[in-house]
Amino acid sequence: MKVNQRRPKILLIGAGAFGMRHLETLLRLEQKNVLELAGIVVRTQRSRELIQKKYSVPVYSGLSDKALASADAVNIVTPVETHFELVSRCLPRAHVLVEKPLAATLEDVRTLQSKAAHSTNVLMVGHVFRFHPVVTRLQRVLAKMNERPSSVEGVFTNPLSTDTGRDIEMEMLHMFDIVDYLFNKKIVRKHAEDNGRVRTISSIYSGGMHALFKLGWVGNDKQRSLKLVFKQYRVVCDLQAQKISVYKNGAHIEMIDCASDVPPLEAQLCRFVEAIKSRTVDYPDVAVGARIVRHALMDGNTELSPGRKKVAIIGAGIFGSNCAIELAASFDVTLFDKNKSILSEASYINQYRHHWGYHYPRSQETVNDIRAAIDDFEQRYRTAIVTKFPTYYSVAKKDSKVTAAEFLQFCDRNELPYTIEDPSDMYLNNKKISVTIKTYEPIYNYDKLKSITASLLKKKSIKIRLNSEITHARIVQGGQKELTIKEGVRVHRERFDYVINVTYARYNDFCSWLGFPKKAMRMDLVEVLWMKADIPKISLAIMDGAFTNIVPSGIDGVFTLVHIKESVLRRFVPKNGLVPKNVFSSSKNSNVDTILKRSIEWFPFVKDAKISKVHYVLRGVNAYREYDDARISDIAEQGFGCFSILGGKIINSVSIAKALAGMIAK
Repeated sequence: MKVNQRRPKILLIGAGAFGMRHLETLLRLEQKNVLELAGIVVRTQRSRELIQKKYSVPVYSGLSDKALASADAVNIVTPVETHFELVSRCLPRAHVLVEKPLAATLEDVRTLQSKAAHSTNVLMVGHVFRFHPVVTRLQRVLAKMNERPSSVEGVFTNPLSTDTGRDIEMEMLHMFDIVDYLFNKKIVRKHAEDNGRVRTISSIYSGGMHALFKLGWVGNDKQRSLKLVFKQYRVVCDLQAQKISVYKNGAHIEMIDCASDVPPLEAQLCRFVEAIKSRTVDYPDVAVGARIVRHALMDGNTELSPGRKKVAIIGAGIFGSNCAIELAASFDVTLFDKNKSILSEASYINQYRHHWGYHYPRSQETVNDIRAAIDDFEQRYRTAIVTKFPTYYSVAKKDSKVTAAEFLQFCDRNELPYTIEDPSDMYLNNKKISVTIKTYEPIYNYDKLKSITASLLKKKSIKIRLNSEITHARIVQGGQKELTIKEGVRVHRERFDYVINVTYARYNDFCSWLGFPKKAMRMDLVEVLWMKADIPKISLAIMDGAFTNIVPSGIDGVFTLVHIKESVLRRFVPKNGLVPKNVFSSSKNSNVDTILKRSIEWFPFVKDAKISKVHYVLRGVNAYREYDDARISDIAEQGFGCFSILGGKIINSVSIAKALAGMIAK
């Protein structure tokens, strides 16, 4: 009877830990009448005795002609160094399923491709994650989205205690295979860096898709995760928990449970049986196996500077400056800024509130971000923090996005201290308010903040290049990053091992130069009023909507006034992610009169205040977060030794810098 009309007889070769998992699965499929187990080939007499004692299957010491003649197909589960010899011997006489990788060298891979082309037997490679329930479900999710992601991030690590010293990429090539299975794209550029036994691999695929994988051995737990980023969507896969989470514009919209009664290995072996019986079945063949080995063995080495590695930081605001301070101990750091002074844009044109969390009742994520950062910041900038004055948060009776009860519950839940107390009617129109709380949330003294930062930069011997605009960047042969620098009329180029992009609203300029995926950014051109008022220090904020707030500065009698709606002269999400050249032209349409009029409705004393100056600042925030007004800070590891930071709040600047230093430290 032909094999396509009966159960195929399969011989298992290999009795290691994974080989025993194959044995258990083959026996289970034999009970289901899917196949017949012809036996198992082992290397030692001890293995033979142990298996014979536990299982009623033929056991062979070594691969004999007799054992091979008993089978229609073989399942090779042995170390990669043996794959070439075993496949070469078995393929002329039987169908072959060989565990990944196909072979240890590209030369052996090419030879096996040739042998497979001249054979009538199936040669299937055991890329088992193609049969994982999360991956198979993800394929259906992606088909509905009708677009490819701009970037893919994957983590595949095992506990450090299981490390046997094997090559990281050849042993952990599942991420290459998953991306190949989902998108069928080739890697055109690759960069790899090792940190202990974890390798970070940055790749650019044909069509421009970026991938960043962390592979290897670390910690005590297995990690298996995949994240795909689209223009509006983010798809996060937990392969351990077998769940897929879908986010749209930052909001969680769907959780997919992918749990299956059929383990991936069983699904893979069933596909092998189907391929034996019908050549029309799709399976990971020798071409797939060869492609994945080529991806794993593709040269990703980077030529780094001799001695201390060179780091360029673009942007000398509070975030960029703190990154320089943290990295200076281990790297040769150069800090660039197009302005004539550090901390001169968003770090300066700011309401200097030292956030405790009251301002974000709709974003627990932002509150958590603030609370995680506060100790690091205060340790560095304690003397720049101004305390001992009252701060009032008031919930409007009308048009607030939170009720009085919800705001108080939010404060209690986060253990934010307060008393319910109304300020004087000269400060606040209490008739328009449903509840007011009094706190002592501090502010920063900008001059001291800048002085402390400048002193630390000098102490760390950081090269500070002011009046230096970075106009372009590219990755050169060997992996270094070449920056084009404009200093006055002089334009020149310098190379660095790492580049940190901390340019706030101009975040995507850097991404566009290097072809990295752009972040969806909302741009706000904000008119900030500086006013003088003969009153003590006091901070007032109306929650939570298109209202107004006033915050004292470090100078007595000087305050900043911003109306959440009227101070925004222009708000937009650019299609290309880039800041338009004429963005500040809207500042000609000053809205000072309306800002004052709308603010006086809430703060009566403003009518007697004097406007001393008006500043304009371009804010860049994560787009489409109006539903919770989140202001979190994040680090994007873009690969190829490049990182981009989008700062949310000044209070996060030190903790973000420390996190970055940890990410690139060796």
